[in-house]
Amino acid sequence: MTRRRTDAGAAVAGLFARSTATGGLATREQVPMPSFVPASRTLRQCVELLEDEVSYLRGLSRPDRTGQPRSHGSKFVATGVLMAAVELLGEVDVDMWGVQAGDVEAMKARARAALIDAGAKRSGGET
Repeated sequence: MTRRRTDAGAAVAGLFARSTATGGLATREQVPMPSFVPASRTLRQCVELLEDEVSYLRGLSRPDRTGQPRSHGSKFVATGVLMAAVELLGEVDVDMWGVQAGDVEAMKARARAALIDAGAKRSGGET
């Protein structure tokens, strides 16, 4: 038990060895971005999903769906889905008139309509 106390004592002392407001707790190590991620893709967005939605995304990432030895994870799949949606929405007009902040259902309906429009335009049809 003496070893654990020594390690814990050194860790706590290390926190207060820095002259910052948080004692170094808020410091982040610089993590190199993988080569396949452009430097411009560094902004992170947080999206709240229902458990059913997360379960669906998790199901898409399973090895039996991907042919890979491990699951890709729901966050990875959600990122790809969102990036594709943003790309498609950039090709059409998204009607945002009257959508109130926090009205997720209205925003979802507007985005869905715009995505359907984008899909129709890509396939040669018009809505």
